[in-house]
Amino acid sequence: MGKFILFLDRLINLYLYFVVMACFMSLVPNLNPDFPLFHCIFKLAGFYLIPPIVGINISPMPQMMILVLTSMGLRKLYVKFYAKNEPRILIMSQEEFEKKFINKEDNKNGD
Repeated sequence: MGKFILFLDRLINLYLYFVVMACFMSLVPNLNPDFPLFHCIFKLAGFYLIPPIVGINISPMPQMMILVLTSMGLRKLYVKFYAKNEPRILIMSQEEFEKKFINKEDNKNGD
């Protein structure tokens, strides 16, 4: 379940980047939004949910806020319930490894 939560979080972040890219594309002055490719991008990014107000399109703003809050919630859910069960990578020098593991085995065999 933890990996599924991370997958959803990454999927939401990818879609958030897609929405941001569409916002930057909308700033290009000579871009024809009726061209089929651009129309598809703007439609998938949610640009047509709220009509423009005084020539400014604010429809990506609530969508981006919802995506960010959902992503934050998923990360908190993962950290609270699943992060402690994940394996951790331990980086240590050879001397630290010898102190920690080899000396413990010597103490066990010596007893």
